[in-house]
Amino acid sequence: MAGFRRGSTPTNTFNCNVDLSSATVFVTYAQNNKVIGEKTGAVLTVTATTTGSTVELELSQTDTLAFQKGLVEVQIRYVMSDGTADASNIIRVDAERILKDGVISYAV
Repeated sequence: MAGFRRGSTPTNTFNCNVDLSSATVFVTYAQNNKVIGEKTGAVLTVTATTTGSTVELELSQTDTLAFQKGLVEVQIRYVMSDGTADASNIIRVDAERILKDGVISYAV
């Protein structure tokens, strides 16, 4: 996963070596040892692959503006239907600075 600019709408894609297509999946974002956001449910697209699965989600401008410039940690946690639970290694990416804060909108 590559870093992202604050105020952008990046699509995050994670390749997992476990089939998570029938699991409940959580993607947690933290910065400075504080959870900033978590995504689960319908906002995630989980697709089975030949080697496991892919988890995909899009962050909103509001999501990425919640981060300060600097290191962001991301972790995937999941629980299978039989109650088995696990977590990925922590992924570290950079939130890049922007010159002006705020959500921008498309002008017609």
